[in-house]
Amino acid sequence: MGRGKKIVDIELVIDEAIALIDEGGVEEFSTRRLASRLGISAMTLYNYYENRGAIVNEALKRGLGMLWSGLPDEIAAWREKGGHPLGAYRVLAEHLLGFALAKPLLCRFILAESAGTDWSDHDSAIERMLGDGIDRAEREEGLRRDIYLYELVAFALALKVIGGGETRERYRELVGEAYSRLLGGHES
Repeated sequence: MGRGKKIVDIELVIDEAIALIDEGGVEEFSTRRLASRLGISAMTLYNYYENRGAIVNEALKRGLGMLWSGLPDEIAAWREKGGHPLGAYRVLAEHLLGFALAKPLLCRFILAESAGTDWSDHDSAIERMLGDGIDRAEREEGLRRDIYLYELVAFALALKVIGGGETRERYRELVGEAYSRLLGGHES
């Protein structure tokens, strides 16, 4: 590992950070491991990132992009079938479960780390993807709260599934019940 070696592709740093998190969880992630995987010194990483936290934040952003990848198309397909606009949240829950099962450690990282971020940004991103035609500013407070609770149920249950505390079937059952309550309280 040569002193002063440059990283040719800065995107590779985050790709490899995500791969390390996906393989061993964020608890096992370190800049030393990342640097070794990249064939550089840990100090070289700090030429590009202030600290471990900065790398983790960039990995979180990329991970969220991976989590949401494909969701807008799935929602569009739901809409084409004439489904209720709030049904897009069922699509979200099923999409989340698929991602959680495919990439459990990465999903745990994304859900745990994003829980500490500003949820208004998170909700806005989901609403843009869901495209349910209801302007957030015009929504009644009760609907916003119920959507938030539904999302929390889906996210918490996904974590329980990947942790072994719930089954896929029970996830679907409980998310279905939460959706029925959401829909029942806000059908128009």
